[in-house]
Amino acid sequence: MEFLVKDVLVLIFTELLGDLDSLHSCSLVNKTWCELAMPLLWKNSYQCPYKYKKESREKYYNVIAHFLPNNPEDPLPQNKIVLPLNKFPKGPMLEYMNYIALFTPACIEDMVKLTINDEVEDSKYKKEILERELYKLSFIKCRNVKDFYWCTKEKLTLFPNAKRIFSNLHSLKIHHEKFINSNTSLTELGKICQDLRDLDVRDCQKDTLDLALFIKIQKNLQSLCLAFDEEEGQYNLLSDVIKEKAATLKKISIRFNVTLISPIVIPSLENIQHLVLNNICGESYRSAKWDEWEHNLSTASFPNLQYLETLYLPISIIRLIIERSGKDISEINICLCPPGSRDYKTDNKQLIKAISIYCPKLKLLAMDIDDRNLGEMFKIFLNCTQLEKVTFSTNANSNIPSDGDELLQVMNQTIPTTLHEITFREDWIFSLEELELFIEDWKSRNSSPIKFILVFDESLWTDDHAWMAESLKEREIKRKGKGMGRTKGNGENERERGKRKGTGKTEGNGENGRERGKRKGTGKTKGNGENERERGKRKGTGERGK
Repeated sequence: MEFLVKDVLVLIFTELLGDLDSLHSCSLVNKTWCELAMPLLWKNSYQCPYKYKKESREKYYNVIAHFLPNNPEDPLPQNKIVLPLNKFPKGPMLEYMNYIALFTPACIEDMVKLTINDEVEDSKYKKEILERELYKLSFIKCRNVKDFYWCTKEKLTLFPNAKRIFSNLHSLKIHHEKFINSNTSLTELGKICQDLRDLDVRDCQKDTLDLALFIKIQKNLQSLCLAFDEEEGQYNLLSDVIKEKAATLKKISIRFNVTLISPIVIPSLENIQHLVLNNICGESYRSAKWDEWEHNLSTASFPNLQYLETLYLPISIIRLIIERSGKDISEINICLCPPGSRDYKTDNKQLIKAISIYCPKLKLLAMDIDDRNLGEMFKIFLNCTQLEKVTFSTNANSNIPSDGDELLQVMNQTIPTTLHEITFREDWIFSLEELELFIEDWKSRNSSPIKFILVFDESLWTDDHAWMAESLKEREIKRKGKGMGRTKGNGENERERGKRKGTGKTEGNGENGRERGKRKGTGKTKGNGENERERGKRKGTGERGK
């Protein structure tokens, strides 16, 4: 294997990027394998450092520290900052810093915190020195940087290689407040950074001319994300530049206050593919002129729209966006629809109808359902035949758990066979009888497993519910996994029976002695599979939605 052509080895190692332990093992085979595997290991390593253990991060940062300038006249020794903490006898074998796509701000912040203790004299000043040196090191050593997040007060445009770094960027994320505090103007940055495809501005507090001009000067801008920190007013400069750049924009995201952008922008977004409109509740929502939004949407067209995400937006606005699409939407994520001035039930019903008509290619759906409209969901299941994942929430204003049985009955009749994951948020109540009927019907019609994810009060989902839902997933996986062991008549293979040996004798209905023992004494089991205790829980709740 060690004599494989290098190009072939690189292809193999590239396939192992999702399995870093195996890739690391390959790097230990010999020098050639090490030289080929190490660039892949280091390219995107530790971009999100906090998902790794502290000990692992400290080892990683110790290697980085070996590349910091450490001569007596350099800033670190001058300020009595001693690095690396564990020095290698012969120094690093490879130029690891050259392999890193970017030593991220998150890594820099984490390395500074782990390296300089707060109890050290002048710790705040020393942390600033180390942060500055790490940014300089990144700008000097890191090659082919395409993505950058500016969230420091350092004036980065003055650092070595700043022009090379920023002129080659494809994606730039800016923390607006920290950028302003760095005494750097966007006009100044715009002189060396004009070829962005993606621009993401966080914590945007002002409708500034320099931000509008920075957006305008980008030659190939395809994605624009703006996260506002203001609650009132209207950003006319930004609205105008969005309208001007709309022809090339494929993705636009307005977060936390969409009302700051003028609705006259909406009709110009005819080439948009990815649209995020996340609002906040409060005075800005109540004072917004939603009728102007509706008027502009009535003349708009989104023939290429594929992704739609909304938060706290009137249902009428969401419905109009969907109706003006080109029937190519594959993912919808609708969260917290306020009742508004109209009847919430009617608005919600119209939204369900719009999704069923205008989203035949829908694969992922997350939405709120009014309790009184559960029976209307058959329209979506019947017409959106490519659904793979759904997430259902209930009306947040209701304190009564929603009738999960009614939704299961609708799904049982019309659910597409492509569906493999259902998530329930807020509070839903399911009877064991209806859940079992749904599971048995699904098993009779499908060979693929289905997964239930529940995010609500655990008291509404008993151990029996959980066992029943889990048994569906397990049995379906066994059905697909033939050859793992000799299959018995009840669909369970020898290996699985061996695992459960001693837990209880398996009954004809698929429930073992241990499970029956758990439920013993809870009430006499009826012919429909529901025991007296479960029937008692539901007694008096009424038949909802019938």
